Amino acid sequence: MRWSLLLISVLWTTLLVPEKKFTFQEKPVLTWDDFMGTPPVDAHHAASVNSGIAYGYSAKRTRDQVTIEFDVRSEFYPQLSWKKDLLEDDAQLLRHEQLHWNISELHARILKRAFDNYNPTKNYKVEILGIFKRVESNRQTMQARYDKETNHGLILSKQREWETYISQEFFKTS
Repeated sequence: MRWSLLLISVLWTTLLVPEKKFTFQEKPVLTWDDFMGTPPVDAHHAASVNSGIAYGYSAKRTRDQVTIEFDVRSEFYPQLSWKKDLLEDDAQLLRHEQLHWNISELHARILKRAFDNYNPTKNYKVEILGIFKRVESNRQTMQARYDKETNHGLILSKQREWETYISQEFFKTS
């Protein structure tokens, strides 16, 4: 029974984690070639970026103190990102999708800053996860708000406002 559960969890993890990914530092500017996924049949919009934030850490515990080193990054998943018509070269749509990628990077920077300001206690595992969940929730909320306010990039004036806003936030976090 134990081996069955182990095999199931290994298979499940393997299926959930995309094979290919890259970080913002590796590729900050997207091209349509990065969108390798297949659009869902019922997709209502023309393209979708699949990205997120990830972290890892190593903790060193001495008698009364915990020292933690963090690794924080934004990740883009090409096999889960898609465009309905890959033959069409829509620069405005790509600009919209690029900003989704930038929003993930912005939140990676916010998470890094939160971890840099974090003073660990003996409950650091729970606290670190709580910090991540808060920042990730904010990232998801911003992504949804961005799509709603720009109507998936169709309201060009709102798209430009968002581009300016994210650019300013990048400056603040660099």
